Amino acid sequence: MNFRNKSIIFIGAVIILAFGAVAYLIGDKMTITARKMSVDLALSKAQNSFLIVKRELDESILRTKMLAESIEETIDMNTKESALINNALITKLKLRNEINAVWYIPIDSLNRRNDQIDSSFYQSDLNLIHNQLAIQFLQSKIENISIPYQGSDDRLISSILVPVERSNRIIGVLGADLDLYRFQQHFYDNEDLGRAYVSIISEQGFCISHPEESFIGKSIDHLNDADGIREVLASGKKMHNEVHSQFLQVPVIRVYQPVTIGETNTNWLITVSVPLFNVKETVQATRNSTILIGLVLALLLMVFLYFSQRRWLYESTKRRRAERRHMNEVSKLSSIMESTDQIMIFSVGRDYQYTSFNSVHKEEVLKSENELIKEGKNILDAYYGDFRIKMKKYLDRALGGEHFLVEYQRHGIDYQQIFNAISDSEGRVVGVASFKLDISETLQLRKKAQEEEEEKVKAQLKNIKNQINPHFLFNSLNSLYALVDGEPKLARKFIVSLSKVYRYLLDSNNSNLIQLKQEMDFIKQYVFLQRIRFGENLILEYDIPEEAMQYKLPSVSIQSLVENAIKHNVITSDKPLTIRIKITDDNCVLVENPYQPRTDLNHSPGTGLKNLDALYTFLGDRKPYYGIEQNHFIAKLPLF
Repeated sequence: MNFRNKSIIFIGAVIILAFGAVAYLIGDKMTITARKMSVDLALSKAQNSFLIVKRELDESILRTKMLAESIEETIDMNTKESALINNALITKLKLRNEINAVWYIPIDSLNRRNDQIDSSFYQSDLNLIHNQLAIQFLQSKIENISIPYQGSDDRLISSILVPVERSNRIIGVLGADLDLYRFQQHFYDNEDLGRAYVSIISEQGFCISHPEESFIGKSIDHLNDADGIREVLASGKKMHNEVHSQFLQVPVIRVYQPVTIGETNTNWLITVSVPLFNVKETVQATRNSTILIGLVLALLLMVFLYFSQRRWLYESTKRRRAERRHMNEVSKLSSIMESTDQIMIFSVGRDYQYTSFNSVHKEEVLKSENELIKEGKNILDAYYGDFRIKMKKYLDRALGGEHFLVEYQRHGIDYQQIFNAISDSEGRVVGVASFKLDISETLQLRKKAQEEEEEKVKAQLKNIKNQINPHFLFNSLNSLYALVDGEPKLARKFIVSLSKVYRYLLDSNNSNLIQLKQEMDFIKQYVFLQRIRFGENLILEYDIPEEAMQYKLPSVSIQSLVENAIKHNVITSDKPLTIRIKITDDNCVLVENPYQPRTDLNHSPGTGLKNLDALYTFLGDRKPYYGIEQNHFIAKLPLF
């Protein structure tokens, strides 16, 4: 056996002895550390569990107070019909599954005996219990929760009692019977409690809630930590002990914490029990495993030493290749980040510290914030005031896994910024990448395009109005000429109506929207002028509620539809044209007429309807509707 082999055997023996010694030292250290860690975790879990239980209790109190407030709003001071109130509570005010019943007792109907609640209370008649509870409540006049008692169907009940007031005077007592078995179910179903279990003790020493249902409603005398419970109830101070759980049959950390329920005068004790780690067997197994590992490592060491030189050469070559690949990736990333002088790019870790940025972002921060940034520096240090708070909010959203875009203004410049969460191979968010762009010029172009579109729509509306002027005026003058000699009185009325029509067209010339009342007044005058031409064969019917007259719509929009109806349909004594206008349930003006098209007209390009569509597109998202339904032409114009 050569010297090299002897050295390997010696080294292996030394390693075995060293691992044995280390195993025992590690075992002792692990015992202490694991015990401390187990206690710390149990206390932390107990605190979380306490908050969950406190929230459930407070919500039950809150809902009962809401019932009382509801009664205060509805009860007549002279009401004697408490049965009607109880029926209302049963049918309308039962809010959650754990509330078995709710009841109300007016002060005037109380049996004013000085009954005291003692051990016989547990088996008393339910109505008598409620009466006794109400009398006791009126002695203190403070919201409280009663000790457990036997309800109907063998239910265990604790009643939540709150006053019902009118004009700062108590006129009755509202009770909500808390079913303790159903209340316990909240903690069975709550996944946030995990392996912890909760018990609740009343200030009189009764179990309100316990994972062992047979304990609910009983005195604490049967519990192995009854002395500790009495000590906390007496002192009102939080404490914790390591005890053996009767329920789990394992060691637990039990935290005792007094709590005042809601704003009542009721003080209960909540205990949360969290199982401790069983580290004894784990430590011994670790010692055995460590020795075994030492033996295996000693054997493997000889093989390792044999191949070490070859392995070192292989790893060295692999490392150099990896370094070259890394440098190439860094070079590519740098090229990408510096490939544009328009986009500001940076990335930060979960601690908000820079991991990378391009020169455009660096220069922008230096120019706008007067801060010189570098890798490892906190990005929030570059900002101040409200914008610092806003930037932290954006980064926190991205660190929560969101990918989003925001637009904002900073130092008179409009920016668009994208935030992306960076995840590792296991999907965990490890940082944020952001891309920011100056969009001031884009917004100016967008505003200019919007203004041009607005002007275009205004021109289209003006075009609609101008279409009315020449044709309608010539037809109206012809009709007026025919009336002057034969019917001068009607001619005068015709002239008045014609002047009102053109007054409307002139007054609304600069308005996109007009009140429905003004548009309907205009339509009445317009149809009157047309009836000079068509007589009784043209009929206008409308049914518009007065409150709808204040809504707005594009000016001359209804007139366009009425004019189309007159222009494109046959109007004779055999086929009169009835135009109906009304308001729909979806806040639209409905204009309809019989579909009886003229055959002597060429195909219409539909310019008027297209102009209305364009105008509504400019005004908002709601669009007009046109169609033929049941041999009637239907048009619906949204109101504003």
